[in-house]
Amino acid sequence: MPDTILGLDIGSSSIKAIQITGGMKGYQLIACDQVLIAKDEGLDEGLKALSEKISFQGNICISSFQPDHVSFHNIQLPFKDKKKIAQTIGFELEPMLPFSVDTITTDYTIANHSEKSRILSASIQANTLDQYLNHLATHNLDPEVVDISGVPTAVQFASQNNEGNNALFIDIGSDTSSLVFFMHGSVVLVRSFPFGGNTITRAISKSKGLSEEEAEVQKCGAETQNFADVVEPGVKAFCQQIQNTLHAFRYEAIKDSATKKVFLTGGGALYPGLPAMLGDFLELPVELFDLAKLTGLEMTENISASWNPSLMNTALALALRDTKAKGSFNFRTGKFTKGKKYEQFKKELKRIAIYAAIVLVVLSGKFFTGYYVLQKHHDHYKNEIRATFKKTLPNVKRIVDPVHQIKVKVREVRESKFLPAESLGRDTVVDLLRDIALRIPETAGIDISRLIIDEKRVRLKGYTDTFNTVDEIKNSMKESNYFTEVSISSAQHDRSTDSIRFELIME
Repeated sequence: MPDTILGLDIGSSSIKAIQITGGMKGYQLIACDQVLIAKDEGLDEGLKALSEKISFQGNICISSFQPDHVSFHNIQLPFKDKKKIAQTIGFELEPMLPFSVDTITTDYTIANHSEKSRILSASIQANTLDQYLNHLATHNLDPEVVDISGVPTAVQFASQNNEGNNALFIDIGSDTSSLVFFMHGSVVLVRSFPFGGNTITRAISKSKGLSEEEAEVQKCGAETQNFADVVEPGVKAFCQQIQNTLHAFRYEAIKDSATKKVFLTGGGALYPGLPAMLGDFLELPVELFDLAKLTGLEMTENISASWNPSLMNTALALALRDTKAKGSFNFRTGKFTKGKKYEQFKKELKRIAIYAAIVLVVLSGKFFTGYYVLQKHHDHYKNEIRATFKKTLPNVKRIVDPVHQIKVKVREVRESKFLPAESLGRDTVVDLLRDIALRIPETAGIDISRLIIDEKRVRLKGYTDTFNTVDEIKNSMKESNYFTEVSISSAQHDRSTDSIRFELIME
């Protein structure tokens, strides 16, 4: 069991975090907090502010995505094998989506396991998910699961209370609200609507001539009857959208789907008169709930005193979510699958050890056979060298080290003919290196990792700061009398060093 689990509910205007730890007696809530953000551009600042209040170190992280970024579809396939579903769901969705299936990441839940599988799919654009994960990565967060806000809440509630098995769950956010229909132990419908707590605040502000800050304070006050006539039109329109959605769902997917109750959560539900209004318009009982109380979660006294279930239910549901459960969604799939865990690494290590043992046995068998063969080759070449030496230098009678002796003789011949070849070669290479060094611009920050010089060309590899610097070095080398042609073999950005890795070939 991990030491701590971090549930991260990232909304459009705030980030809510719950940190729990597990023990012999169950889970205990050890930290919770909320920070406000200014839409998506404030996500980094919000995560930074949150990390100063709650440590992100050593946490298993489970985060969520807002449903208004997700495309949902109810489909039906003529088989129930999960492997076949995973292989065919992309082709089934392709005609329904306004973009290519190659640009999206999809997960699904199976709502019915009869001969035909009734499936709820959720798709998100891959570049949006990639940006989201990059934001988290800059704060050392690599979530095990990226779920959809509101869905884990319904799943957790239904696992603790039978009333949730055929119920609507409405999560009222600041600008959008999510609807989750839980039926017969499965999530069968998820939708988002452009209605939230700010919708109510703006209606009060406009009607009463108040600033939005003043209207927010008044909205959460006790005298809600003063604003009923102002708030009711927006709530009624919201309920009409819900009823239209449920009607279309019954017509297209499950005709006998019915709900007996509505469970309400979210920061927008802080308006005291909202449950009664929703109940009147939906003609269903509406109830606020406390997931911490329902699950029997322990919490410290200072957290208990400030605990607000409407704000924190979703983050808590994420923290309590089983990372391997399939009753909800997880966008860490396909190319976004998280790296291998320790257990997977152990399996790979065992497999490698078996292969290594087999190779060791084979090599051991070959060693003794190979040694004998190599010894025979060694004796053969040794005799050939001696024979060549005697043929080349017949006057030398004492042979100790024929290779060394013939090298000494060659050097003596060169010196006798005034051919200081080694000295000449050394001076030429030094001059060439000096010319290369002087032609590198003084302002260029360059780190040479490899320099290869042969008879025809020079290969220079290294790292520098910009692509322009690579061009400057190339142009400078072209002016050298040593080279007839200078070209850039490669130049690319190296993310690990945040520099430009390049190679020059100089003929």
